[in-house]
Amino acid sequence: MTATVRITDLIDGRRLGAFQFTVAALCALIGFTEGFDINSAGYFAPALAKALSLKHGALGLFFSTGLFGLMLGGLFIAPIADHIGRKPVLIGSLILYGLASLAASTSTSLLMLEPLWFLVGLGVGGAMPNSIALTAEYVPQRSRSLIVTMTFNGFIAGSLAAGLTAAHLIKAMGWSSVLIVGGALPLILTPIVLLFLPESARFLAMRPAHQTKVAALMRRIDRTQPVTGVLYAADHSPERVSVAALFGAGRGARTLLLWTMVFFSFFVMFLMSSWLPTQVASLGVSVVLAIAIGALLQLGGMAGTVLGWALDRFGPGLTLALAYLFGACAIAGIGLVGKNVPLLALCVLAAGFGVLGAQSASNAVAATSYPTEIRSTGVGWFFGIGRIGSIIGPSTAAVLLSSGVSNRNVFLLAVIPALCAAAAALGLQFTKPILTEPRSSR
Repeated sequence: MTATVRITDLIDGRRLGAFQFTVAALCALIGFTEGFDINSAGYFAPALAKALSLKHGALGLFFSTGLFGLMLGGLFIAPIADHIGRKPVLIGSLILYGLASLAASTSTSLLMLEPLWFLVGLGVGGAMPNSIALTAEYVPQRSRSLIVTMTFNGFIAGSLAAGLTAAHLIKAMGWSSVLIVGGALPLILTPIVLLFLPESARFLAMRPAHQTKVAALMRRIDRTQPVTGVLYAADHSPERVSVAALFGAGRGARTLLLWTMVFFSFFVMFLMSSWLPTQVASLGVSVVLAIAIGALLQLGGMAGTVLGWALDRFGPGLTLALAYLFGACAIAGIGLVGKNVPLLALCVLAAGFGVLGAQSASNAVAATSYPTEIRSTGVGWFFGIGRIGSIIGPSTAAVLLSSGVSNRNVFLLAVIPALCAAAAALGLQFTKPILTEPRSSR
């Protein structure tokens, strides 16, 4: 007689083991390469402009191509995983942005560089949602938000590593060396992912032909599971994979709140990261100190891992709303403290904790708001909508500055999108993830 075991019940009923930590660690390493690659542009851009004798502002389209690639990767590449699996899309994305980065390092003009940088963004945009989705699908519900938030710290660490190493690489070997390292990292990681990263067991369980693979994966989580005589079942019957499914079965309100929150979150995150150096430079501090203060934004985001712990215990609505509210106050502080460098540094650290930390934690909320069969679509569109904010935010600041608004007042105005993100997060308090389709009344 064959027993039926739901994968969700088995994973949620066991403690985290070495196998699941391996999955999370590999996804964090993928995130590290993503963060290094996509955030390296801001560090090698000045050397690139000098090498190609570019005029001031000529790099605007270059930066935009990467952001558009990220957006389209989230909207159209990541959802492919709901059809063919997380692992193939992750491997394909690693190869894509690895090779594109290496090719970009040979560029002799912006005309050659820009389409290659678009491909880097496209690959990163396709990989990021799936590394988050895969992590969420292997950890128990009681610690899911914490582990997913910790995994996303890989991306933040990669961003930080790009800033800390770029200057040394450029000084030793020129601007192209940053792209060479950025291309080599994902390509070196690819065979490791191919060998050791499993496909999502929840995804495989929806396809009866893969029961043997699912059973092997479940035994890696729980050695007491029998080799035969057990049918590992998906949580429910598969839905039709489409963007429309994100609004089906009563998910519409939650999806719109998630999109609103991530739009304003990315809006203010990228506005800060783009214009914070200008604000710090206006104080007349040294380049070394300016870089150190900028790094505090990322460090504050990594400290925001504690918000993942809070999500698992108190729910997303109040936790994220308070975090964004705290971040809004810190952003106001950046504009108000003037030339008091210690206070400025403290405000930057607090803004990183509130805004970047909340964004890291909200990734877990997106991943747990949708069932397995549309999870990559849900997380991909979540990031894609956020990337629209990442394009509009810095552009809005540029328009304000060109209109005569002071850098100080730009940061004070940046409080508004942070408060909008807080309001959308609070709305999540009144919605719940609906992970199954309503059963027919027949």
